[in-house]
Amino acid sequence: MKKFIFKYLLVSFSVFVTFPACVKDMEIDVPETSRKVVVTCLFNPQDKWELTLSKTKNIKENVDIYIENANVEIIAETGEIIALDYTGENGVYKSDNYPEMNRSYTLKVNIPGHNEITAESMVPDFVKATVPDFEIKWVKYLYPNNLMDYDVFPLQVNFGETVQDARFLFRSYYFDPKEGYNRYMLTTDTLEKLKKAGLPENAYLELAKLADQWIVDQWIFDQILFKLVFFEDFDLKQRLSHLLYQDLKQKTVSVREYEAFGRSVCFGNDYWLNNVSYDVMTTIGEAKNVTHAKLLYANANLKYSMEHNNSRDEEFWLEAIQASKDYIDYYRTYILQVSQRINPYSEPVMVHSNINNATGIFAGYNRQMIYLFTY
Repeated sequence: MKKFIFKYLLVSFSVFVTFPACVKDMEIDVPETSRKVVVTCLFNPQDKWELTLSKTKNIKENVDIYIENANVEIIAETGEIIALDYTGENGVYKSDNYPEMNRSYTLKVNIPGHNEITAESMVPDFVKATVPDFEIKWVKYLYPNNLMDYDVFPLQVNFGETVQDARFLFRSYYFDPKEGYNRYMLTTDTLEKLKKAGLPENAYLELAKLADQWIVDQWIFDQILFKLVFFEDFDLKQRLSHLLYQDLKQKTVSVREYEAFGRSVCFGNDYWLNNVSYDVMTTIGEAKNVTHAKLLYANANLKYSMEHNNSRDEEFWLEAIQASKDYIDYYRTYILQVSQRINPYSEPVMVHSNINNATGIFAGYNRQMIYLFTY
């Protein structure tokens, strides 16, 4: 057993006097556990094969542990063998091949000194989802899981056929054409300039992970400076921010990349759809023989703009994901686990895994983005 010391505060309050906090040591026994390999691979026909290999961490570790020496293969039901090569960073293995719909795939991962890791999954058949013409009628919706009111309007998604085994996730999005086509790059030269100007080592290491890449959100750089510099030295943070954005490279692209969409709020409004725990952004459903899905779409800024006749020139979209059983089970339990972390009385939630001789997820899905309107 390893013993770690945790600090906790006991603070006493009075109507007139606030007493100083007392600090006490609490010894907690943390059992020794062997590390497990973690496999992450959610695949769809629109993106090339990509898989991440890492190891589990103990309670006192903050740095991710990636696996760089694995042999990764994906075998199609036709017998085709797809080799995934290590990219050189963050445990990511990639291939130039794309998954295909309605085809079963078997994952095989071999790591020196470890039993062979396997998993199976497939991309389900594509079911085209459409949203018929609708009128925006705002109503109040009380979400029972957090007892908060939301301004929503109903809409319906039609499948155009009877789906015998329906497994779907729905999310609402918006896209700002003024920002969504912009991409930003922090070059290594600028990063070194920041370091000479006083950039702390921990912030340098975080920014180095993003260097020489085109990034969708320019504010991710400032967020790192805010988190790692602001509270230590406000003036230094301001100087570094000025230098950063002065040298930040910029370009525009002609496509709406998935990462450029902003998330909004979506609820289920049908017997087979629900939101898990406190999550208000993902509606999940499984059912037999369904032809449509009823949803409640929410965007507070949109409602305010409509009430004040203030056009935002933003696009509003709906994402419909048709998923494999493992994909649905993974996301449902993942959301539940994250939600339960804030509840000290809840029991641990195990996230669904379909990996043999390791943990993680290997699951296929189809994604389609449905344009609704521009306002």
